[in-house]
Amino acid sequence: MTLEKQQGQAFLLIIGLVAVAGLLTSILVFLRLGPAGGIDPVVVFLLVTYPLLLGGLIYYYLQEKKIAATLQEEYYFKWFLQSFAKVCQSETDLQTIREELVNTLLRLIRPSLVMLYELDEETNRLQVIQQGGIKNLPDAAAQGYTFGEGIPGWVMQNQNIVILPEISKEPYLQTDPWAKALDLRSYAAVPVTTPEKSIGIIAMYSHEANFFQDSNLLIAQLAAQLYGLSLANLTSK
Repeated sequence: MTLEKQQGQAFLLIIGLVAVAGLLTSILVFLRLGPAGGIDPVVVFLLVTYPLLLGGLIYYYLQEKKIAATLQEEYYFKWFLQSFAKVCQSETDLQTIREELVNTLLRLIRPSLVMLYELDEETNRLQVIQQGGIKNLPDAAAQGYTFGEGIPGWVMQNQNIVILPEISKEPYLQTDPWAKALDLRSYAAVPVTTPEKSIGIIAMYSHEANFFQDSNLLIAQLAAQLYGLSLANLTSK
């Protein structure tokens, strides 16, 4: 049984008890029985039940607002992902698709920085193709990585995600001293793949520690898959 169902049943029990108490009070008033020890049963009933009823109404009002906000957020996510999917299907300019990819991640996940890397087969390096969020990054941020280097190379080769809750405690990010200098606290990366191979990664940074979770990384994975399919379709033409 879910917690929400248990809470609902408990509130219904309280309502039932209040109804029974109200019925007994009405019977006492109807029979015109005098207050016992100077205590009016109607006053007692009101003092006991009104706080319960008012508290219950406030609680369920807040629950309804929370549910409405959750549904609105889910609709917002679906709308933006559908909009990006339509861009991937209809747009022939790869740069426009890249910009839309980065903007979609900034809107839905809200990291401080998004960087799209793709493998340059001539130089065998992961190069920064598109970035969004923090402006005026240091030159070191645009240098990219050699194939298989560090966490970005691992993400691309193994086609798996990585989440680092606290950059300062991760010795494996020594290739990114510029990120620590900008006080970026957490890091996440997802692979970009086509049906044939892995072609790059999407890296995201946040100024908050423990910012990235499986729930928001799922959005990044879906966006990366859409972009990979779009890239494969454009390059095959």
